[in-house]
Amino acid sequence: MANNWSSVLEGSLKAYSLGSVIEQQDASLIISLLTVFLSILVFTFSHKKKKEKHILPPYAPGSILTHIRMCTSANYPWWVLEIAEKLNSRVFMFKLPVEPFSCKVAVEGVAPTVFTSNGEVWHSKRKAVAAAFSSNHVKRMTKLAMEFTDSWIDNTLSASFSKNSNVSGSFDVAKEMVSITISAITKTAFEYEITSEEKEQLAVDLEVALIEFTRKEPLSKWRRYIGLLLPRRRHAFAASQRVRGLMMKIIEMCRKLEKPTPGTVINLVMESDSFPSDEERAAQLAEFLLAGHDTTAYSIAWILLELARNPLEQKQLREELSSLTPEEWNSSEKLKMVIKEGMRLHPVAASGSLRKTGRDITTPNNELIPKGSLCFCPFILLFRNPDIFPIPNKFKPNRWKNPTRDMLDAFNPFSLGKQNCVGQSLAKAETQAIVARICSEFEMIVEDEGDVDFFLTLKPVGAQLRVCKVV
Repeated sequence: MANNWSSVLEGSLKAYSLGSVIEQQDASLIISLLTVFLSILVFTFSHKKKKEKHILPPYAPGSILTHIRMCTSANYPWWVLEIAEKLNSRVFMFKLPVEPFSCKVAVEGVAPTVFTSNGEVWHSKRKAVAAAFSSNHVKRMTKLAMEFTDSWIDNTLSASFSKNSNVSGSFDVAKEMVSITISAITKTAFEYEITSEEKEQLAVDLEVALIEFTRKEPLSKWRRYIGLLLPRRRHAFAASQRVRGLMMKIIEMCRKLEKPTPGTVINLVMESDSFPSDEERAAQLAEFLLAGHDTTAYSIAWILLELARNPLEQKQLREELSSLTPEEWNSSEKLKMVIKEGMRLHPVAASGSLRKTGRDITTPNNELIPKGSLCFCPFILLFRNPDIFPIPNKFKPNRWKNPTRDMLDAFNPFSLGKQNCVGQSLAKAETQAIVARICSEFEMIVEDEGDVDFFLTLKPVGAQLRVCKVV
């Protein structure tokens, strides 16, 4: 029987041809290949069956148009929180017909920047500017930011105190912090002294351009084809050109510097081959100006507002700061906890970031997120998760005294991975320094709670504070 099987096998092997007759000694190779092939089939089948056991996350309520509209609306942060509560899940799907909305920077029609590019282009540009945020440059830029803060305290805040009064006039905390951070970034990163008129015009132009290109256009693609017929779109193009003009002015002023500071943002952008034209340089400067001033400014504004709402927390922070020298303020544990809690409760980048999954992911509820899925990661959804942060809507800095592993993993306001915020070290240093400087000298009081708005950033609007000098 064995001999007959050997003869059959031998005959079969000799009959099998791959361009030439396979010799008898190759029988073991063929058997091995067949074994591997069958193993792959078994694995593929079992893997497919395993995937079939998983279910996809639920869809958020509403139609495709509702989802597109809400994803680009001022209510987006509150909408996702509402969905999470309704579905009792923080993992759900949107009905979107396209890839992520293309985000045009205010300088319309230019080449990709660090934020808008990917792959080798992104890597080249990010590598070119990363050194501008080294520890030495962060110290230099933070020092200058403090000088602008001192100037604001001396020339604006102190001047608002009426005669024989210990209470200042009210001020819009968000607007004042934006003014400080714009002055700081243009001076420290671009070596340019921006005027008050330029700051005011820049704020208006950025808002007009970004509303058109990041909020309206994704909802109405036809706007790009009949744009000249729409007054608001024409205004947006004009605004973007004014922003471009300011960036070009900054570039020309840089060229005239006799001794530019080595390693600044503008110095690296001007000298790097990754930015070969003035158009690319202007786009990158505009992006850094946009991303670098309002996120830090609104984070500081939210923290100051929460301290004014919570006098006891404010008092405890001031007492700890008073026991330290200004050079030691960044070591204050209370300061670190206050800042973390303010950024958790009011993440300025509330919509978070976008990521595409590189593999299948299974949630704790056995829900499948397939490979290649586009994932929205709203920070407000992470940071106000009651399973991780008890009483999530309350300002409680002491929750960070002994944080759990889940708290530390969930709190990532500057995003994660290689495409995280390149300027996060500067943002942290400036926030610590400015909050400590103001709180150490003044007691803050809420004059008007104002309102909350979301457009790219989560910000307090019309929130008015008064301060009292600490005796």
